Amino acid sequence: MSTDAQQTNNRPFWAILSLVLLIAVLVVIRAVDWGAADGLGTVPVSVTVRQDGELVPDVMVTLFPLAHDLPLRSAAGTTGPNGRCDVTTLRFDDGAMPGPYAIGVEKVPAWSLRFHDEAFLTADPGAPPAGTDPSQIGPTAMYSMAREQESKPQPGAFPAKYIDPMKSGLKANVQTSGPNDFEFDIEK
Repeated sequence: MSTDAQQTNNRPFWAILSLVLLIAVLVVIRAVDWGAADGLGTVPVSVTVRQDGELVPDVMVTLFPLAHDLPLRSAAGTTGPNGRCDVTTLRFDDGAMPGPYAIGVEKVPAWSLRFHDEAFLTADPGAPPAGTDPSQIGPTAMYSMAREQESKPQPGAFPAKYIDPMKSGLKANVQTSGPNDFEFDIEK
């Protein structure tokens, strides 16, 4: 009986150690998978938008898959001040899956950019930002303003045909290798 009392039960120790090692291995595998863009099936894609030869900022670009027999997903991006954007499919700026796409472009209305203004994103929702009309604050007021502005003609807007990727006439074929830098010149 003394031998039984002297033996220690190591099962909980080994069970916990095995669990910790399993978790560590899964974390490493997941980190490696997240680090490799190949795991997503996307390749880097950039789009530049011009109108009458001038670079156009604040343009929403949509890549709509044309091949229904391939597992493609839509991709999108918004051009910066240089008229260029890197598109996103699954993760920020991961690109697009190789294949044929129809392209839709739409100028982001200037009034909607106001919602990114820090005056509307104050940390204290109860305190109106300095110099801001209090009636313009809050989700309801923002929604009302958006609906009102949508009904007005937008200065600098592209012709309506460019919004729908299937009607725009703009196409791109994303390749597995090589540069996927596309440039589109939009007519007025």
